[in-house]
Amino acid sequence: MKRVKAKDAGASEYWCLSRLGARQLFYGPNNLVVFPGTASRWVDALVGIKGAEEAIAAIAQHTGDVSRDLPAATLNLARKALAEKPDLLAIVEGDVERDLGSLGRVFGEELPEGLLFIPASVS
Repeated sequence: MKRVKAKDAGASEYWCLSRLGARQLFYGPNNLVVFPGTASRWVDALVGIKGAEEAIAAIAQHTGDVSRDLPAATLNLARKALAEKPDLLAIVEGDVERDLGSLGRVFGEELPEGLLFIPASVS
């Protein structure tokens, strides 16, 4: 957060912060998410920073679980910040499932464009 507040962060720092503060984990039990109070402070710090919109969406994602969801005031702040980005606003509302691109970023790199993976045939 020090780098983010100093405006010295790039896309990779925002992505890492979004994964640390995510309300919906890719792997692991739900009780291991960052406390909602901490995540709320992160959203407050990210609002207004260009390039941090995806991080805001992931951290503010509504899950329907009161132990993980952020306070209504923080959710409304995130909604206002993402009002012109309907795809990210859908994440905050909890209307979007994990996409393959996100899973690829978590579990490994994608193949370079033009390179194809063709599994060996089983005989």
